Amino acid sequence: MAEQPIWHGSFVAELSPRAQEKIFAEAEMIQYKAGTTVFREGDHSQNLFIVKSGHVVLEISVPPKGKRSVLTVGPGELFSWSALVEPRIENASARASADTEALRIDGGTLMKLCEEDSPLGFEVYRTLAKVISSRLIATRLQFLDVFQVG
Repeated sequence: MAEQPIWHGSFVAELSPRAQEKIFAEAEMIQYKAGTTVFREGDHSQNLFIVKSGHVVLEISVPPKGKRSVLTVGPGELFSWSALVEPRIENASARASADTEALRIDGGTLMKLCEEDSPLGFEVYRTLAKVISSRLIATRLQFLDVFQVG
């Protein structure tokens, strides 16, 4: 995939050129029209996605209030990291909120690459841990806003 400079500042940019090459070799570009559901909360998580252009809203079901948006991801950001973490179940729904182009990487294939190539696996999971950690911090800050007593 010759367009690697587009990924500057993204999940992919955190990886070594060798790791990027291996991931791009297994990836495909996919497009979603605005309003398209990419997957639903509770689905088996099959793919890791990195947004190239557009935006994807991640939503969770909050009974009895219905779906609530928890995060919007844009260019360079990943979603559906559950494809790399057992039990590989989506913990939110994803919907394109604008016409979106994303890199799609089969989670099973990437997990197998990581198992076969320990340095690659360490890089991918270390970088993934950074993403999960930053999202956890953002979620905690959202809860502080929600439960703030004023």
